Amino acid sequence: MTHFIEKYFWAFSIFLLPALYLIVATTFYFIFYVWRKTELNGSKIQSDPLSHLQLKRELIYSFISLSIFAVTGFLVFLSYHYSVSSIYLDIYRRSIVYFGLSVVLMIAFHDMYFYWTHRLLHLPGWYEKVHSVHHRSSNPSPFTSLAFHPIEAVIQALVLPLIVVIIPSHPLAIVAFLVYMVYKNVRGHAGYEFTTSDQRNKKWNKLHSYSIHHNLHHLHGRGNYGLYFTIWDRLMKTLREE
Repeated sequence: MTHFIEKYFWAFSIFLLPALYLIVATTFYFIFYVWRKTELNGSKIQSDPLSHLQLKRELIYSFISLSIFAVTGFLVFLSYHYSVSSIYLDIYRRSIVYFGLSVVLMIAFHDMYFYWTHRLLHLPGWYEKVHSVHHRSSNPSPFTSLAFHPIEAVIQALVLPLIVVIIPSHPLAIVAFLVYMVYKNVRGHAGYEFTTSDQRNKKWNKLHSYSIHHNLHHLHGRGNYGLYFTIWDRLMKTLREE
């Protein structure tokens, strides 16, 4: 397994995230906007339909973002190749407990990184010139999740090279993190919510960011800046209370 990972690590670094995104976003779109569109309509947060113009724009920007993510993925490979990163290939070099902990650390680091870079992108100047591209989709769809201005795509894509330098990471832990990242990002932009306010307000559930949280962010253009959790929004008092 170690030899296989080492041999194909370059391909893994470049193509994994784009492939995951295309699979997950397309699956969400097919289920919610094509196959079961009528049956699930009652769970749509905003009733307005997805226009072909919005979908076309999101696909164009998403493919630009995916190209940028592929380049930063190659940076991950180079950081391993030149021993700059903390990537290790022998899974038994560290404990299985650490393997699981490393995924949690990646998620926590990314949640912090996303919150603060997202707040930056809402500052005057940054918003108008960069982040407004993403916010043109006030009623988001699965493909909104990576519909970024190229500068924003670079900012968000740099999190993975940072993670592998800071956190000792096995490639399979990186895979687990990327699967979680893509799923949560696409779900957060899907435009549908299946939980009730009572469910979301249970003790531990209150810490999670749901689709409705990010949908409100797109609708109003402020508040709910977090990605996975509401922790930073609660600490910084930017959580929308609707």
